[in-house]
Amino acid sequence: MKAIFLLYVSLASSLLLISGSNTAHAQQLNLSQSINQAGLQRMLSQRMAKNYILLSQEIDTQSAANELDESSALFEENLFKLNASISNTDSKLALKKLKQSWYGFRQFVLSDANVQQTAQVVHRSTLLLKSAHALVLSLERSSRAQSDHLINVSGRQRMLSQRLAMLYYASNSGIEEKKFQQEMHKTSRQFGQALTKLLAAKENNSEINEALEEVNNQWSFYKTKFNGSNKGRFSPKTIQVVSESLLKEMNRITKLYEIESMAQAKYSTWIKPAN
Repeated sequence: MKAIFLLYVSLASSLLLISGSNTAHAQQLNLSQSINQAGLQRMLSQRMAKNYILLSQEIDTQSAANELDESSALFEENLFKLNASISNTDSKLALKKLKQSWYGFRQFVLSDANVQQTAQVVHRSTLLLKSAHALVLSLERSSRAQSDHLINVSGRQRMLSQRLAMLYYASNSGIEEKKFQQEMHKTSRQFGQALTKLLAAKENNSEINEALEEVNNQWSFYKTKFNGSNKGRFSPKTIQVVSESLLKEMNRITKLYEIESMAQAKYSTWIKPAN
């Protein structure tokens, strides 16, 4: 019982670690920060769907309910910050579409969870994910910094950690199990490919490399849970702990890329163009 309580405390605090020093008022974000926060919306779309599925299967219901509420509140707060920070026309349009997608998803995901709606919540969360990703790409297009691209790639790993967990639980629902397993295997490949790309990035500093190596060690051990090579028993506790660990580490790495990008941008302003 004590172990379960400690796990709950750890999971309940994870969003605080992700959101950092978020405040209720509109915080003006620079471009690198906006890419990071928009990328966070991708993760939250999958995290909310994951918790809906957990509730529908009556797995860790109190923890799932709290995490769902926290995720939806953080999604709203991030929209508020992005709205106050985005100025270019293309990104404003992408943000508007994200809001429209969110309003419909919010009503659905915060309703009473029903296992028969598993396919529907996966579908709806994927549409919300695509809207958030479109916003990230529109912001990245307005940047010339390679580190901003790495913020996008690293931030996407946060989303994939939650999508993997969501698909794992969905594949245990009795609804379209093979379809969700195949999508989970595909998502596993995407996580591994992006991790390889990040490990090879020349922009990495020693702190980023060390953090990526830690993620790579974890992934090398646990990837068989997601890629189809391990047909072991259903283990929701293990998947929750693994996916949360990957999420926290990739969130920290994404923040490191954000800091690196901001430092590069500041340095470039010191360089005077040649006459």
